[in-house]
Amino acid sequence: MKPGLKRAAAWLAGAAVLALCFAAYLRPAFMLDLANRIYLCF
Repeated sequence: MKPGLKRAAAWLAGAAVLALCFAAYLRPAFMLDLANRIYLCF
């Protein structure tokens, strides 16, 4: 994998995490339900 591609993937992953954090403030019930579903898969 090229270094530039790794860097872009890291930025994209960070942006996705931040977007999920902001979504948690906008729709807390949905995010709680999603977290519970992910937790129950483990």
